[in-house]
Amino acid sequence: FGQPAIGPFSDLSLCFNHQHKLLPTFEKPKTEVSCWTPEDVAKFVSSIPGCDGDVFIKEQIDGEAFQLLTQADIVRLLDVKMGPALKIYHGIQLLQNSSVV
Repeated sequence: FGQPAIGPFSDLSLCFNHQHKLLPTFEKPKTEVSCWTPEDVAKFVSSIPGCDGDVFIKEQIDGEAFQLLTQADIVRLLDVKMGPALKIYHGIQLLQNSSVV
């Protein structure tokens, strides 16, 4: 298996693989997430099974704001049901981890 990874990013590959299993439709973005428009965010969210991205357009959440959202923000502020909110939050984590892996 080779040498185990050592350092602050040693678990990121494992984390990414685990999260990707939770959202198998995930594909690494072709553009930097921080440059996304609210429409780009909505398209990404809508690609997650059972999730609707319209609220992200309505609330003008662009890529920078999207990456700052917590699970509580998604549920409380955007009024998204818990199940889809969990998937969306995992999607955010995948996006963040995919830029480091």
